Amino acid sequence: MTTWLTPHEVAELLKISYEKALSFVKYSGVPYVKIGKQYRVSETALANFLSKTTEVKLE
Repeated sequence: MTTWLTPHEVAELLKISYEKALSFVKYSGVPYVKIGKQYRVSETALANFLSKTTEVKLE
């Protein structure tokens, strides 16, 4: 079963602010799903993305 993370959970994992985590989820290229107004990213997709990425620029 897939574990889906909220931007708040991504922020905690990456030790960044909620706003940065939300931008990361929406604009970094990591696959996500949007349910209504809520974003979710799979834990596996996040781990795969981070293992292949050395730098992500968020503004």
